[in-house]
Amino acid sequence: MKTQKKHLLVLALLFLWGGTGAFAQNWQQVDAYMIPTKVYIGDRAVYVLPLPGYSGQVNVEISPAQILSSPEIDIHRVAIERRPGGNQLTVDFSAYAPGILALPSISIAGETFNGLTIEISSILDSSPVSMVLSGPALPLAIPGTSLLVYGTISASVIILLLTLWGLLWGRRQLNTWLEIWKRRRLLVAMWRIEKRLRRDLAKGSAKREILDTLSFEFRSFLAYFYNMNCRAMTASEFGSMVCVDGGSDVPGSEFLMDFFNRCDYIRFSGGIINGEETLGMLGEIRLFLRALERTMRKKIQSPEAASPSARSA
Repeated sequence: MKTQKKHLLVLALLFLWGGTGAFAQNWQQVDAYMIPTKVYIGDRAVYVLPLPGYSGQVNVEISPAQILSSPEIDIHRVAIERRPGGNQLTVDFSAYAPGILALPSISIAGETFNGLTIEISSILDSSPVSMVLSGPALPLAIPGTSLLVYGTISASVIILLLTLWGLLWGRRQLNTWLEIWKRRRLLVAMWRIEKRLRRDLAKGSAKREILDTLSFEFRSFLAYFYNMNCRAMTASEFGSMVCVDGGSDVPGSEFLMDFFNRCDYIRFSGGIINGEETLGMLGEIRLFLRALERTMRKKIQSPEAASPSARSA
């Protein structure tokens, strides 16, 4: 009887030991997981194996030195932890080879875990699956394509609207703006000439040359401003010129006739030209330009007014 009892006890222990190993193997295949779920070579990860059949009440941790070393896997920590969802085996490790690797045999808290496996990925994997290119991206997903497409559409719409505006209303308005810009450019140029001649007079330049330049430049200015050939006109011809300027306060034909009469008399009289006479002629030009500038400002404020022009009487 004693011999039979011993045999039965040995068989029971063997059954329990084999059942424990098989149970652990089933846990690994069904419930185990890794954190993170995809582990690459050299990454540090945690292998977690739930232990619903383990009845321990405290956390148990063993030293990695108690586990057989492996050239492919470094074990940093092994423990059985109590969690709200149940006990679990945690293995903190780093792997240095790709593929499916087997963890070393682990004995902790009277339990032995064999056949635990992990899957390690590699960014240098040259398998046919990893070398398959992804499908082509949608055209609008390519950087800059949306901006190019919608920008081209917006630019086309804007150009179309500007064309319609130019055909229906903009031509007349554009001509007015061009005329205003032309007059302002002429006025600025004449102001610069007047200031330059004043500086030449202050430096002691020849007064006759200053008056010659003033007469020529002022005639050129009037020719462009009134769209007439004023360069070849005599002083009396300026007196017969009618300036149509919308009722402005700009000195008219009488001023121009008197100005060129006195300027020509000083230039061709043969006498000595003094500085006061030259400065007086420059002063009259300045008064004329100021009056013309005030009139141009009124024109900008009231675009309905007619543009300045001139015609022979």
